[in-house]
Amino acid sequence: MAAAVAALLVLGPPALRRHIVAEARARGVALDPGAIDVGLGEVRLRGARFSLLGVRGLSGTVARATIALRGLSPAGIAADGVELTAVGVDALEGLPAWVAQHGPRAASLPLTTGRVRLGLRDRDGGPEVLALADASLVRRAAGAVQGAAAPPPGAPGLQAGVLKQARVLVAGKDVARTDVAWSIGPASISLGFGGEDAASAPLRAELRPRPSPSASIELAPTQLAAVGALLGVDVGASTMVVSGTFELRLAAGADRTALSEAPLEGPIALTVKGFTLPHPRELDGLLFGDTTTVKADAQLSGDRRRIALSGVEVAAGALKLKGTGAIQRDGADASIGMDLSGSIPCSLLAGSAAMAHLTGAVGLLARDLVSRTLAGSVAVQVRVDARASRLTAARVSPSAVLRCKLRL
Repeated sequence: MAAAVAALLVLGPPALRRHIVAEARARGVALDPGAIDVGLGEVRLRGARFSLLGVRGLSGTVARATIALRGLSPAGIAADGVELTAVGVDALEGLPAWVAQHGPRAASLPLTTGRVRLGLRDRDGGPEVLALADASLVRRAAGAVQGAAAPPPGAPGLQAGVLKQARVLVAGKDVARTDVAWSIGPASISLGFGGEDAASAPLRAELRPRPSPSASIELAPTQLAAVGALLGVDVGASTMVVSGTFELRLAAGADRTALSEAPLEGPIALTVKGFTLPHPRELDGLLFGDTTTVKADAQLSGDRRRIALSGVEVAAGALKLKGTGAIQRDGADASIGMDLSGSIPCSLLAGSAAMAHLTGAVGLLARDLVSRTLAGSVAVQVRVDARASRLTAARVSPSAVLRCKLRL
């Protein structure tokens, strides 16, 4: 150990800096060490800056790092105050290739961290859209990741870990504190919010950069109250269970080389158990069950501020509504608007009303009678206006036009 310290002192500051930079580069990291101090069996860095080789738009800083030495080679790193900034989707696109090339050697170096912060911006110089702050980083082996087998010798490994108790900030606003799991493989990047494993977390996202960029977001069946707490959304004391998926791909004609600004599109599917649209009891025969489903085709704008919804389909019991909508991002919040319409056969509507007021055989007879004597339909229109931060205050404005007539 004394010989290693002596060697470092003999090297002198310029040579020592070059040695540190070379060791980092061999592990796929472009490093500016900042201020360097030499101690017994260790080197300490202050104000270091770094980026990953071949990964555009990804850079970071380290307030303090202590590198334990084995001879002149690093044996472990303890870092504090690590800040990583990703600019646009392009910043994430190169990570799988980096992991395939440098991951095993980088992961072989023991690492402990404190006060980790990850920030995501839509564009260089733009405001932070999402940040994970004040977390500690725990790395995990591939075999410890649920559903992931250890790779065979020589194959690119899966790099995984969890940001423990990260503060989740949207547009600078604190919305939650939770574990955020991550895994990076040769072909994809996965995130899991609300759990220590990306594959089993309640809210999961996966990015597949190549050959054609695509992404998916999946919400496992989860109590709406838990989802609200995770996203910082006021849903009240709800017992509803919600699940859904959102698939994204490059929009037709979008420029593959400008991925961060390219419009995206894909289907959305949402299921809510324990919820049906507000309605009078006369419609109980139509809005039966306790499940509402929503499907739509989404188009996400290049500036990531607006989602246009087309082909919207809302189903609750026998009621089927179709229409369009939009979600507009507003800082940490978002406005949601939908215009829906559909039609209900007059015979079904009258039969449902009859069963609501008459019971037993009399109700069945009345339902059968009105079903036989009424024709036509009732045109239903519904306008929905809501804020993501206060879904419990959503305004649902229904209207109906009767077009019923007697069968002759």
